[in-house]
Amino acid sequence: MRLFNRFAPFSQLALSVAIGALGVTLFAAPAHAADPAKPAAAKAAPVTAKATAMPAVKASAATPGAKAPAGPDKKTKDLARKAYGEGEKAYAAGDYSAAYTGYSKANDLIPSAQASYWAAKSLDQAGKTDDAIRGYEALLADPNVNKIGEDKLADAHARLTALKASLVGEVTVSTAAPGAVLLVDGAPQPGPLPTVLKLSPGPHKLTLTAEGYDAKEVDLQVQAGTQVQQSIEMAPHAAPAPPPAPVAEVTPPPPPPPAEKHSKVPAYVTLGIAAGGAVVGTIFGVKALSSKSDFDKNPTTEHADDTERNALIADMAFGVALTLGVTGIVLLTSSDDEAPAKAAKLLNPPKGTFRVLPYVGRESGGAAARLTF
Repeated sequence: MRLFNRFAPFSQLALSVAIGALGVTLFAAPAHAADPAKPAAAKAAPVTAKATAMPAVKASAATPGAKAPAGPDKKTKDLARKAYGEGEKAYAAGDYSAAYTGYSKANDLIPSAQASYWAAKSLDQAGKTDDAIRGYEALLADPNVNKIGEDKLADAHARLTALKASLVGEVTVSTAAPGAVLLVDGAPQPGPLPTVLKLSPGPHKLTLTAEGYDAKEVDLQVQAGTQVQQSIEMAPHAAPAPPPAPVAEVTPPPPPPPAEKHSKVPAYVTLGIAAGGAVVGTIFGVKALSSKSDFDKNPTTEHADDTERNALIADMAFGVALTLGVTGIVLLTSSDDEAPAKAAKLLNPPKGTFRVLPYVGRESGGAAARLTF
């Protein structure tokens, strides 16, 4: 009895170690399927389990009354292991939809960062961008994500960033202008407005044209995964200005004909006649003086008539010579435009002028002076 009591603590310790090792073995059973790229991990799993069970054993020895947490039963582990294996086979065969089904089923039965990683990879390979992004985000939010290893963790971060960048942005374009035509980066878009555009991230140019409206261009920066409402206002064409009133063509009057150049011949003729009159007046004046001298010596009627006749002719000749001489000088010294006016002024002098004209009487003749005022 004493011997039993002496070895009782050792029996309890051995029993605790056995229970702890059994529990760790059950929890670590599916660990061999954690990474399809390393199938040899399945054989090493029991060793790892036993190694990690050592702290639990010590804890159980320190607290004999503590119980190990209950894990999944054998049936659940078998189902999870089978689903994970199916996922591996499908992924290797390129059937990513079936691979996702297997990995996600294993993860539902026994949550595992490895199963979550390969489920997200299956969605990524299948081209299901939105679902893959949610899968990677859930994986990276798992507190046990570091257990998948540094390579897989870096790959998950890189793929999540790339997938988010590849998402398109939705832009709803609308306008009040009826019949507007939309061009995106110069390419016309089918269908009436409003319309929903799915554009890649980055800059884009929207161009709207409509009959009766000025074309409108809008520069747009699209963000991945965003939804934007873009209402574009278009200005109607300004009313055209009325055409200018026709201007009557005014024909300028023809230029006046060049003034005729007056000849100097009339002036010379006039002066010649005046000179002839002066000569004639001189001759008959001399003859009148000679007849007057004869009359004084022998006063007869014949001498008196000769004297009177000669004197009359001389007076008339001198009057003509004076008048024509002045007219000839004016015509000779004046320009073409001034000559007629000066000539007319001589013929029709204004009041307050003095002029000399020849005088011819019945029995006498000479020159007469007139003062007009």
